[in-house]
Amino acid sequence: MNTQQLKCFVCVADKLNFTKAAEELFLSVPTVTHHIKNLEEELGTLLFIRTSKIVKLTDAGNHFYADAKDILDKFDMAEKKIKKIISRNTKFFKIGCTSNAEIFYLEKILSSLRKSFPNIYTQLTQRDYFSLKNLFVNKQLDVMLATREMIRDIPECRFIKTKDMKTYAIVPDDSHLKGKNKISFEDLKNECIIALHPKFIPFHYMSKDQDPIMIRSQTNFDIICENDQTAVLLAKCGYGITVLPEFCIPEKALNMNLIPVYLSNEHENGHDIEYGIAFHRNDRSKYLNEFIKYFKEQFG
Repeated sequence: MNTQQLKCFVCVADKLNFTKAAEELFLSVPTVTHHIKNLEEELGTLLFIRTSKIVKLTDAGNHFYADAKDILDKFDMAEKKIKKIISRNTKFFKIGCTSNAEIFYLEKILSSLRKSFPNIYTQLTQRDYFSLKNLFVNKQLDVMLATREMIRDIPECRFIKTKDMKTYAIVPDDSHLKGKNKISFEDLKNECIIALHPKFIPFHYMSKDQDPIMIRSQTNFDIICENDQTAVLLAKCGYGITVLPEFCIPEKALNMNLIPVYLSNEHENGHDIEYGIAFHRNDRSKYLNEFIKYFKEQFG
């Protein structure tokens, strides 16, 4: 099946006349007939009833008409979009992250970037870490927001640290831990911990602080969430204590009960997570450098 066959079918269906359809398409009647016949053979059904006096759609043809029209409309829109992109010399800047919270922190950065580079359009992809890593390695992402540990084994990758971040607990209002200056893993041993699934912040790629959480979840009743917004909501509703790295905490949660967490005796002041931007080593684009500058200003 190809677009020429679909165009012939739709045009004949609109006019119910092979000769008029051929004239509109600047084709011969035998050519139009040939395309329709091939389409019918491919679909395994007749689309038209054709006699010396009338041409009309079969029931199958009537059902197929809407789909064929939709396919051609989408193809036409895609063609126009591509031509528009080419005529405007448009380029796409593709950014990947694992957390919804990171997307909202990009608002000021992307507003500034758009003013500096109006022909650069940003595409944001929020996926789990392993999907992002594959996209980045295959050059389908220009930038990945990540920790140093998360990108340590990615070849030809540069990392610029913008901030040392900590792990925090979001504590419900009725928790006996509310008001503490810091929380240890020992404090959490009898609590229900709400954490992100390791595919979003895989503990062995993030920090040693995640090890106890994942080990503990194998034997305790903890809640594992698919996104940070769900984890924050459940903590706010009193289902447990959410433990998240700082970059996964939404801005709206900053006025909640946030308490630094240290999960081992060697990190009593919290374990710093090196957070920043990962990008391809050979990328020298000006808009990337500008993005890095704005990102440093925001998080530095």
